[in-house]
Amino acid sequence: MSRILIAGLSVLLTASCATGYQPRYNYNEILIVNNSRQLVQNVTITVAETGRVFSCGNVAPLGICANKFARRPYQKNPLRIAWEFGNSVQQSSEFVLEVPATLNTAFPLRGVLAISPQGEIEAYFEQDSPVR
Repeated sequence: MSRILIAGLSVLLTASCATGYQPRYNYNEILIVNNSRQLVQNVTITVAETGRVFSCGNVAPLGICANKFARRPYQKNPLRIAWEFGNSVQQSSEFVLEVPATLNTAFPLRGVLAISPQGEIEAYFEQDSPVR
């Protein structure tokens, strides 16, 4: 009987490990970094599920638009980004921003939208390194 119980627990533990660990991250800042030499206008990040919107009207050439706030849990809600570059209005498809496994749950994340010289946007998370 004890062998059956041990075998059952072993299977249960193995199955729980296979589902994966889901760390909980927080974020507290959004940066829009214009790496181009053109004005970027009306940058808007929309989270449809929560109704949250973050926007910057104008981001100067080689400039930054930043917003820092109290820590919030990152819930992996789908995002959509819209922006104006040159004479065109652009919009991303809906996507979920993944957190790199190398980042630490003890420190808040910073969401970064980097605008290339061609007007394309790359979205990613970064965080400050712990001070020793």
